[in-house]
Amino acid sequence: MSAKSKEGSPDVQSERRETIIHAAWQIVAAGGLSALTIRSIASEIGFTTGIVMHHFATKEEILEEMIARLYDGLREVYLGSRNPKAEPRKQMEQMLLSCLPLTPSTAFGWRLAVVLQGEALRSPAISQLHQKYYKRFDEDLKLGLRMLQSEGLLSMDADLGLTAARLTALIDGIGTNHALRPRSMPAKLQRQLLSSELDQILIASS
Repeated sequence: MSAKSKEGSPDVQSERRETIIHAAWQIVAAGGLSALTIRSIASEIGFTTGIVMHHFATKEEILEEMIARLYDGLREVYLGSRNPKAEPRKQMEQMLLSCLPLTPSTAFGWRLAVVLQGEALRSPAISQLHQKYYKRFDEDLKLGLRMLQSEGLLSMDADLGLTAARLTALIDGIGTNHALRPRSMPAKLQRQLLSSELDQILIASS
């Protein structure tokens, strides 16, 4: 295979996209969105701006890809966190705990999420992406809540929309506070807040 054909191979193209997005994450985490430009990414990884723009024509396209990867990665983690042999309440707790900034990886993800959510106030396209992923999270939460209902742990009359909104607000609040003030939200407190909220939801339904 010639050098030119290797350059255009799917593996090389995919690797370059990965490199670009990884650099974008690092730049945003270190300097915020204002530091993220096509030029700054190219400089960070030693690419020409032309190579970067071949894969992502604009900064907004890069942001959209970052958001998609961030939330797709989170969903993969929280869906994979549940032990199917565990009781339904434990499964729900495992799912929600995996969303919290309890590890270096999820803490980093929350810092990025807070920055990217700020961009949603400016960009309708970014805002729509956030809404799409929050809607999917809401649907996944409701599936877990229905499992609690089927086991008699949650009243069949419970408002699943309201209950899912309560849990989402808690997760968002913990994640955002940790991103902005890490010392205010130590791991033990995160776990206590989540456990208390689940207890309140289940007690209210008993």
